[in-house]
Amino acid sequence: MTVTWRDKLLPASFRGISFLIPQASVPVGMKGQLHEFPQRDTPFFEQLGKQSQVHKMTAWVIGDDCFERRDKLIEALNTPGGGELVHPWLGKMQVKVGECEMSHDRVGGGMVSFDLTFYPDAPLKTPAARVNTQAQVVKSSESLLTSSLNRYKTTMATVNKARLGLLQMRNSLSSVFSVIRQQFAPFLSVFTDVTGFAQSLMNSPGTLSSLFSSYFSSFSGFDFFGSSSSSSSSDGSGSGYRGAVAEASQQTESVSSINTVSPLGGTDTVTASQATADLVQDSVLVQIGLIVSEMPVATQPESIESMPSVEHQAIQPIVRPDVPVADDVIELRDNLNEAIHEASLKADPEHYLVLNSFRQSVVKHLTAVAQSGVRLVDITPPETLSALVLAYRRFGDATRSPEVVQRNRIRHPGFVPAVPIKIAQR
Repeated sequence: MTVTWRDKLLPASFRGISFLIPQASVPVGMKGQLHEFPQRDTPFFEQLGKQSQVHKMTAWVIGDDCFERRDKLIEALNTPGGGELVHPWLGKMQVKVGECEMSHDRVGGGMVSFDLTFYPDAPLKTPAARVNTQAQVVKSSESLLTSSLNRYKTTMATVNKARLGLLQMRNSLSSVFSVIRQQFAPFLSVFTDVTGFAQSLMNSPGTLSSLFSSYFSSFSGFDFFGSSSSSSSSDGSGSGYRGAVAEASQQTESVSSINTVSPLGGTDTVTASQATADLVQDSVLVQIGLIVSEMPVATQPESIESMPSVEHQAIQPIVRPDVPVADDVIELRDNLNEAIHEASLKADPEHYLVLNSFRQSVVKHLTAVAQSGVRLVDITPPETLSALVLAYRRFGDATRSPEVVQRNRIRHPGFVPAVPIKIAQR
């Protein structure tokens, strides 16, 4: 038996009250504004989005019990809020009742006619709170600095400065001073060498904590559109996500390098050396946290339907928003997580909680940044190509050739060998 269009029609109803629909209409297409200009024969129509799905229909309630069913339908129409409309041609949908009209006709006895208007019932979205992971990292970094300074001052107050040995202090703090020289260059105007650094700690241990307090009071993090404001040496990685990740990764290595000091020497010497190493280590972590906090969660760039030619890009390069490479961010996150965990193992209970809170906030933010980035994939060029040609074939953007060269340490941008290389997924 052949199924006809009549067999596919659904019995019309609203909130379970059935009726007949001889005709119904709903707007389709786009709404817009027609612009007509003086001295111009061709008008311009500006599309302003899809038309609202306002359902208008004629409904009949027919039968000996039409008055009882009429009253039930009126009650359903007068009930506030949305309800389910079964449309014979369009199926089930959630709607809200609009302006309706009811009419009776003595000639057409046993029938009540309705002109119904239904509007789409799009449920309001509940506002969703989004955690500001950047602000959490800044807050936890400030808490870590405060706790670290207090821990240093408390420990140094127990040290008998008369029992400190200059030679032992200098040997124990050589790696710590190397980190200071690399990450906190302004301090070199106070500490000329490791011997002067050790003498300063022996004579005035509060100088170091004062220097760190002053340093971070004027620290402005990492400039995504320029260069780092920290005093660490530049690795040529530039600004943006890549520069921030490189900067933070390099400083993470410094954190791990001074986790412990030499146990040789007297008790006071070892205690003072370890307290100094802990303060410098925490300060580097604070600096990393402030750099990481400048890394925003990226918004995905809109895809370009048609890429311009290489000749056009040479004249007007494509402006592409900066997007992090997820693999790099994840590697930084894991290394930093391990470095903070190792540092927390030798902390007292109070400072351990602060370090753990700092670790969690940094990991959470870097995870969010990584999720907004692009992954790396392995490809093998079919033949030896220039980086420009490879970037244009892969991305349609020849300006991304330096990205291919730097990522894979290509010796010459004109010759990318036909061997497996890593490249961004998009």
